[in-house]
Amino acid sequence: MKINKVSIYTVLLGASLGLGACQDDFLETVPSNAVSYDQAFSSPAGVEAAFTGIYRLMRDAPVNSGATASHDSYGVPHFNLTWDVMGQDVMANTSWFVYQYELDNKLPTYRGTYMLWATNYNIITNANNILANVGKVPNLTEAQRLAYEGEARALRAFAYFNLARTYQHTYLKDPQALAVPLVLEQTTPQSQGQPRATLEKVYAQIVEDLTIAERDLQVSRTAKSRVNKNVAQGILARVYLEMGEWAQAADFAAKARVGYPLMSATEYKAGFNNYANGEWIWGLAQSADQQVAFASFYSTMDGRYTVDEKGNRTYVRRGYNNIRANDKFVELFALTDARREFQEAVGVTNSNRYTITKFKDLPDLSGDFVLMRAAEMYLIEAEAKARLGQNEAAQQLVYELRQQRFIAPTILLKPTTTDAELVDEIWVERRKELYGEGFGLMDIKRLQKPLVREGNHTAMLGTTPANSDLFIYMFPLLEINNNPNFGPQNP
Repeated sequence: MKINKVSIYTVLLGASLGLGACQDDFLETVPSNAVSYDQAFSSPAGVEAAFTGIYRLMRDAPVNSGATASHDSYGVPHFNLTWDVMGQDVMANTSWFVYQYELDNKLPTYRGTYMLWATNYNIITNANNILANVGKVPNLTEAQRLAYEGEARALRAFAYFNLARTYQHTYLKDPQALAVPLVLEQTTPQSQGQPRATLEKVYAQIVEDLTIAERDLQVSRTAKSRVNKNVAQGILARVYLEMGEWAQAADFAAKARVGYPLMSATEYKAGFNNYANGEWIWGLAQSADQQVAFASFYSTMDGRYTVDEKGNRTYVRRGYNNIRANDKFVELFALTDARREFQEAVGVTNSNRYTITKFKDLPDLSGDFVLMRAAEMYLIEAEAKARLGQNEAAQQLVYELRQQRFIAPTILLKPTTTDAELVDEIWVERRKELYGEGFGLMDIKRLQKPLVREGNHTAMLGTTPANSDLFIYMFPLLEINNNPNFGPQNP
């Protein structure tokens, strides 16, 4: 039985993206009026346009299950924010992302599960298109072909890593658990739907793709939004940490951060809006003429405001301004820690008490999006070494990071914990360093910890057990209905 070509998202959604990256119809399911494959892959410039389309999708994809896009649909920043509000440190006070915060946007008919699914399979579909056609492009050198294939493989691996962690529990809980379909070939309306593959098979493909990418990519690149060797190494470090391959995680984390020194405390407070920052390994550029105003990450996250004589707030960045920091999370920060980027409403004790000021949009709304930083690589290496019993090396890595984060670094103390306690201390350090960057729920799942919500949280208070099915999304109903080979729905 063949797939319904209009509805099956793992196969065709976004197939025209990258073939006409500047077209308004780049999310059409079937590329009926897009540039043909022959045209798109007739020159190196066509391949570059294909990659431009993928990266455009990653930063502002207006994917929705209805006729129009939602204001919480904007590619990778959307699902990074989703994973954070589903954790214990960041809250959605009102408006967008409230359902995600309440762990109540995972059902098969909700747009939340659709957007996470469709955005990542869009990336995969377009990466597969490049892999199937780049070898036919005239006037490409062998080095260029290998680099393009490596970049497409890394992007495909990145998307599968997102999908595997969204739609299943962590790898170390059960590698044989069913994850998502592996689609590795260029798809057509005649393609057969694929069944769900196990986590073991999905991760094996992720590692294979990234290993080839890391081998064939160069350090040099045209822009920091493009995947290079360091980015491939950084994704490998994340994947190996998830798999419990500690030595590999530490090795690739150390490689990934070469050439990307830690920013200073002053730079940390500058606003997280410029991917020229020396610590950023990977980021997505946002131009003023392509900014998406209310439908954007900064619209919800930038919490800077002034207060008039009547107590009314006026936000510096016009938008929804609805994301808050939990008060118990704020208490983890020393007053001299530059990462304590919160604006406090004095006298307020409810969920509106702390806004987040870490991410400061630029006046023309062109703030860039961070995807990977050297600090994360320090913390991956530190955790991996702690798990290997290399406590002193792990403590030193955390100390080196803290030296760059405290306004008065002379008061810092190197960690004195070891083994499991040191791993927990590093997890807290990850929370303080990476909040708002998409690690909240994913670290809880990876570490198989319960979700603990205390203080001024307003939803899912108390303790949600480790490995709760509330942490994994169900699959879009249209996917289940139109792929007879799919397999069981998630609980």
